[in-house]
Amino acid sequence: MNGQSEPAGPPETARILYFHGWGSRFDPGKGKILSLGRIGPVHGLTVDYTLHPHAVFATYAELLTRYPRALVVGTSLGGFYAAWLGAEFNRRFLAINPATAPGKTLQAHVGTGVNHAGEPFDLTQACVSAYDALCFRLDGPGTVVLDRGDEVLDARATLELVRGRLPVVAFDGGSHRFDHMDDLIESRPDLFQPC
Repeated sequence: MNGQSEPAGPPETARILYFHGWGSRFDPGKGKILSLGRIGPVHGLTVDYTLHPHAVFATYAELLTRYPRALVVGTSLGGFYAAWLGAEFNRRFLAINPATAPGKTLQAHVGTGVNHAGEPFDLTQACVSAYDALCFRLDGPGTVVLDRGDEVLDARATLELVRGRLPVVAFDGGSHRFDHMDDLIESRPDLFQPC
């Protein structure tokens, strides 16, 4: 899982930085990325979430430094990192179906397995436990976006956590993969304005 995928647009002009979720990878051919690409160039990396969270933070922080005007869009565990780094860098972000308590939700994946891309992984308890010291950031300039039909993460619990702290856009139905990217872009173009 460690390595960089090709950006969907020239990196020097990236308008959106995309942070993928656990067990996934940055794939410029995915529907969500193609939809975001209609707004402007999208850049992303495939990161290895089996590494300690501080190593993942460092990888993503370097991207934010290289692209100081790009909006950060993260899904699932990538949404957790989008909220954290958005707060740290005072950067606009969209946390889509974010993992708000990865120290709990990643417990189901401790050990060896195969991710959604068919690649083997080995997730240690030490890595997952490191998330226990990291709360979901509620102090950044971003928006939480949810599909209420998320079958992996409890959208109601996320709404309770962020209520009154971060703006929320929620869609009825959908899934953890987030089925409403085109609807979000059409209904809330303000969320995608340049930083």
